[in-house]
Amino acid sequence: MRIKKYLSNIEDLSNRKIVLTGATSGIGEACLYHLLSKNAEVICLVHSYNKVEEFKKKIFEKYPNAKADFLPYDQSSLKDIERTIDDLLVKHPDFDTVILDAGILTSKGRTVDDYPLSIGVNYIGVRHFIDYLSPKVSHNLRFVIQGSIVAFASVNKKDDLRKQYGVFKQYNISKGYLEAYFYKLYKENKYPNIEYVLTEPGISNTRITRHFNKFIRVGGHYFLMMFNTPIKASLPLLLGTTSKAKNGDYITPRCLFTLCGYPKIKKFPNRRKREYLFDNEER
Repeated sequence: MRIKKYLSNIEDLSNRKIVLTGATSGIGEACLYHLLSKNAEVICLVHSYNKVEEFKKKIFEKYPNAKADFLPYDQSSLKDIERTIDDLLVKHPDFDTVILDAGILTSKGRTVDDYPLSIGVNYIGVRHFIDYLSPKVSHNLRFVIQGSIVAFASVNKKDDLRKQYGVFKQYNISKGYLEAYFYKLYKENKYPNIEYVLTEPGISNTRITRHFNKFIRVGGHYFLMMFNTPIKASLPLLLGTTSKAKNGDYITPRCLFTLCGYPKIKKFPNRRKREYLFDNEER
């Protein structure tokens, strides 16, 4: 009931066109429901495009008047990111917000461009999306970037982004670099027509553990449910799309250590700016 009350205070998003990655599961799917309930038009960039018809049926049963489109998208391939953006600019050139939520947690696999999968998807892919799209738009645009609570841990600029680290180190590196890149974009202000908002979902049960064995997946699911559900954990993303959020804002759950709770807009912490990661940068 409290979530309904919270949503009642969120502005109507009619006449807004929002691009969303990771929309078919977990926090991204919950965010999609919030956006549609607020009458936004949503363009979903979908990795499992072969299942999109089944997902569409589910969406339109819930929201018969929904304005939603679906485009194939693979964040583990830089060329595919470019292809999707080119397609997006032709079909929906007037979108005003991009929510970059898609992510992965695994120690296995490598991207098409030979990065470890977690680093390649969570950081390199998101960065490439922003870098490739930004010079191609002249209208006002906002990127809402999904960070993570794990990014509070230290990140060493000597870490090799192409090395196959363990599962949690990979994830920490990817999210630490992503947060630092958010601050770099905001500080440099290379494109005055573009705004950047960083969000954190806290701890929530999502499909991010789907690459683990069944025991860890099931146990992790019930453990994470103790903190948050995707419906609540997606609220920072939703708030990031509204007029309440401003360029450079950092939105996290409001409880202690940002583990869970309703969103709060605050100043980005100095200790997580990590400008040193981009000294003499080589990619």
